[in-house]
Amino acid sequence: MVNTKIIIAESGDIMLNGIFELIKESQQIEVVGKALKYNQLCSLVEQVPHDLVVLGPMINDKFSHQLMGYLVNRFPNIKIVQINLDDDIKIIMDKIERVTFNLEV
Repeated sequence: MVNTKIIIAESGDIMLNGIFELIKESQQIEVVGKALKYNQLCSLVEQVPHDLVVLGPMINDKFSHQLMGYLVNRFPNIKIVQINLDDDIKIIMDKIERVTFNLEV
């Protein structure tokens, strides 16, 4: 049963597909969009119903301020998970769960 719909954004296709492969194993999560570029992400966020956005480490490094500023200003209730290069699947899933259910970090 799918509980959470996510969009994944990462600027490298290998990293994007790797994050997708890790996350798609969860039966509670459905990936409803993948974006390699800043403008693709903005378009997906505007057009595709989702619960949260997962930002990969490479897109975070390149566009952190622009992405966060745009997304938070345009969509004040947006939920965003930022992952790091050293995050494993358990850490990523914990971050998604905390943001999804508004748990204290």
